This record gives sequence, structure tokens and C-alpha cells, in this order.
Amino acid sequence: METVQDDIDQELLPVFLEEADELYPQIGNILQAWREQSADALLARKLQRSLHTFKGSARMAGAMRVGELVHRMEEHAAATKKHRSTAFWDELQSQFEGIGKLVEMLRTDVAAGGVTATTKESTGKLVPFSSIGKRLYRIMRQTGKELGKKANLELSGTEVELERNVLEKITAPFEHLLRNAIAHGLESPQQRESAGKPPIGDIRLSLRRENNEAVFEFMDDGAGLDIDKLRSKAVEMTLVRTDEVFRDGQVMQLIFAPGLSTATKVTAIAGRGVGMDVVRSEITALGGRIAVISKRGEGTCFIIRLPLGLTSDASKE
Repeated sequence: METVQDDIDQELLPVFLEEADELYPQIGNILQAWREQSADALLARKLQRSLHTFKGSARMAGAMRVGELVHRMEEHAAATKKHRSTAFWDELQSQFEGIGKLVEMLRTDVAAGGVTATTKESTGKLVPFSSIGKRLYRIMRQTGKELGKKANLELSGTEVELERNVLEKITAPFEHLLRNAIAHGLESPQQRESAGKPPIGDIRLSLRRENNEAVFEFMDDGAGLDIDKLRSKAVEMTLVRTDEVFRDGQVMQLIFAPGLSTATKVTAIAGRGVGMDVVRSEITALGGRIAVISKRGEGTCFIIRLPLGLTSDASKE
């Protein structure tokens, strides 16, 4: 913890603190329930999801000490699968309380510095998707720095507007997609040069209206999905049988299965398989849907469709 320093974004910190008001007690309730029902794998899974989201939100705002402690709690929660001792639970509780103290310190700093937390009074107000552009660029730079990768992020069609509450809910899925694109999609600069690609990766997010839907396309020019590894992992997790025949397109959709990750190691960015299923769940909750297409060596594209009733196009007004 001593080596981690905050890099607070004063504009995004109030947003994080508002999210913390909801996430922190949620984590506490799940932790307590899991301690009482330690054999419940679903509760363990819910805790990991909530911690993963909380960690990303903290780092987005530059609250790096909170993000690091949440990461340590995430690591500890996943470390022991059987015979969880009293010390195991006590350590989790201690980490949880430590997170709370750091959040309260940030809240005190906000009050002292005159930074006003956001409110939900203007929930129904339409705002352009471009309003979260700075947030996405920040995540790209931060994630790339941590992983030793560089990427260009190009946004287009971001004049499309969404209701504020919808934009708040759709932001987390795009944050997941952006982190995953850098962590899993883009190769290292050396690998890209060996493959004849520019050392700096290319990530694009475009928006458009199509019939009664708003269509988001999120793509990268990375290595693409490893179909064989996905199929093998799905068999290992008993999501499919070894004798089942799946076309490549069907195998790609398995990345949305809970717990499935093809990462070779767990890092602070990704690897627990608690990202893509969360993305799909949050999009489905908004009445939307998500699909993926990929070509090995050329990249991956996620297509997200939301009902047009949730959006408006400023250019049409």
C-alpha cells in the first residue's frame, strides 16, 4: 500500500463517491451473507463481481489506494476454496473496513476542498454519450500504463444522447470492454511489430441509429479471440460437452458465460472471468443485447444494441 499514490480526478471523484454509497454497503451485506453460508458459490461470485466493479470505479477516479485495497480483498477472497478459517473471514472484514475508512477520508477531502458530489435530481435529462469520453480516455491511459501497452481510442457518433440514468448504467460495461480490449485484445508492442502491426493499438467506439435501436460498435485491432482456447475452457467448466459441435461464431458467445476467462494469469486488471458476464447482464437489464465477432490476428468487435426509446439523437432535434 505504501507504494500506491492517489491521482485524483476532481471531476470524477464525486461520481465515484456516489457509486460507493451504493456499492460499499452492498459488498458488506454480501460478505456477511457469505460468511454465514460459506458453501454458497453464488454469494462468492456476487462478492467478486461487486469488488471488481468497485475497484474499476475507484481507479477511474484516481483513488488508487482504495483500488489497491479492493484488489487485495478480491485476491484474498479468491485465495482459499476450502476450509475457510476464522482468520480468513477476519482478514476479509478488516480489509472491508479499511476500504470504508479510505472512502470516508476521500469524502472528507471533497467536503474540505469544496468539490460537490453529484445528485440524481436530473435523472431524466438527456446527455450526449460524448460526456463520458474523458472518463474512457483516462481509463485507456491508466490501463495501458499498468500493462505497458499503448493504444489510440477513437470515438465517433457520440452526439447520440441517452437519459442520464441510462448513461450511468451503460458506462460500466464500456469500461469493462475498454480494459479487456487493452488487457486481452491488444498484443504487446513487440508482438504487434512481429505481426507487422503498428506498435500502438487501435480501439474504436462508434454509435449510430438503426431502425428502432441505438447501435454501439466497440472494436480493437488486436489478436482476436482464441477459439480453441475458448472451446477448451468451456469444456473444462462443463459448459459444453466434448462431443458437442459448435460453430466458431457460437463458441465466441461463450465469453459471456459467468466465470469463463482465457487469461493465463490473474492480474489487477483482468483474469477472474467476472467481466464479460457482468457486461451482458447490465446491457440486458436495459433491454439491450450484445454480440461478438472476431477474426484471429485481426481483432474483435462487440455490437451492442439498445432500444431507441432509451436514447435521442441531438442531431435530429
